[in-house]
Amino acid sequence: RKKTLYIFYFFCALTIGIYLNLNHASVTLFYSFCFLMGFTAGFWAIFVTIASEQFGTNLRATSTTTVPNFVRASLVPVSFGFKYFTSQMGLINGTIILACIVGSISLICLYFLKETFGKNLDFMEE
Repeated sequence: RKKTLYIFYFFCALTIGIYLNLNHASVTLFYSFCFLMGFTAGFWAIFVTIASEQFGTNLRATSTTTVPNFVRASLVPVSFGFKYFTSQMGLINGTIILACIVGSISLICLYFLKETFGKNLDFMEE
């Protein structure tokens, strides 16, 4: 499952990079890249599955419902970062810097995450 997330991260970064460099694009091309970005960022089900499998059966439901709330709450610091970087470097460059920071954090966290594919998930947390 980690390999799948790496693939989605790669394509998400690629489409974001292309999207931020679209100059004078047609409406069709613009909406096509909006669709592609949405598609490549659509790994939520895999993300929630990996989060739930990190914990034993007694905490699995709690983690499955809590982890997405942490992701939603991360909008607050990301919004502050967006405001800061865009005011310092402009819209496009600030967005690229912020995307690199958030993407790097995501990749570092994914690297240190335990692989759960093929793991016996019938255990209890102490």
